[in-house]
Amino acid sequence: MKNFKPFSTTLIGSMPRSNKLLSLKEKLQKDSSLKEEYDKMVFDETKFVVNMLDKIGIDVVISGEISRDNYMSYVAEHVYGIKLMATDQILSLTENKGDFNKSLKEMDASDNSMNSPICVDRIKTDVELDIDEVKMIKKITDSDFKMTLPSPYLLTRSMWLKEVTGKVYENRNELGKDVVKLLINEIKRLVSLGAKVIQIDEPILSEVVFKNTNSSNSFY
Repeated sequence: MKNFKPFSTTLIGSMPRSNKLLSLKEKLQKDSSLKEEYDKMVFDETKFVVNMLDKIGIDVVISGEISRDNYMSYVAEHVYGIKLMATDQILSLTENKGDFNKSLKEMDASDNSMNSPICVDRIKTDVELDIDEVKMIKKITDSDFKMTLPSPYLLTRSMWLKEVTGKVYENRNELGKDVVKLLINEIKRLVSLGAKVIQIDEPILSEVVFKNTNSSNSFY
């Protein structure tokens, strides 16, 4: 950071993905033979993003998070012990249906279009999350780059479903300790690979102030 000029520029993290890529990813879920084609398309769209940022003079580039469905659920694709669940799956499992339905309305996600990462087993804490994105960036440019991770608070609150997670972790605090280990290990890797900025995404910190502290489940 000491070599950064005043008012250095970057972007938040994610960039739009093409409809073609989204369609191919959906097909990949049913046909693993498409993996090579999908990886190439991810690289090509990442290259487009990085080259564009270099061209317009952004100081700290990003990958565009082209392979991620969102800033949080992608963790489930990498980490053992985390499973993506649709809202109707979570609703069928939770005893706290009133609060859950309320949270869906607040998120405008009542159409079952959102998948949430739920902890279903003790998670592995030494798993690569962003490293493939780093490798792509370094193949494309020598510019300084930024990587993004979801916050430990956000992940812990979102992954905890008492009726499922409570079978493998005593409470949210115990799960949170493993989540912190997971992120610390990844941050160390990112630093060693040259990441100049590591952004920790925390869009719901207001829950600390406004959420009912006696609630046993939190859905966002």
